This record gives sequence, C-alpha cells and structure tokens, in this order.
Amino acid sequence: MAGSNLPSGWATLISLQTVVVALDFAASVGIVFGFWPSRWASALDPIEALRYE
Repeated sequence: MAGSNLPSGWATLISLQTVVVALDFAASVGIVFGFWPSRWASALDPIEALRYE
C-alpha cells in the first residue's frame, strides 16, 4: 500500500492521470503568463519603451 508509513496512517494514492493534468495546467499557466507578455513587449519600440523609465 502506497504511503502506509505516513505518521497519520492515511494511505495516499496519486494516479498518473492526476500528474498529467497537473503538468498540463502548469505548462498552460507558464505559457500564458510568460510567452504572451513577452510577445507583447517584443512588439514595442525600444526607444519608446525606455523613454518613460
């Protein structure tokens, strides 16, 4: 039985499907919050972007 040596005595079971869904969700969040803003920033003119710093 997986996780039977836990101090609480509760057995844990993590299915492969749960791991795949979690990795897919994490990758989606990384793409949305990483790639999308960087794509938007790459379209800016560098001189205009630095003018307001």
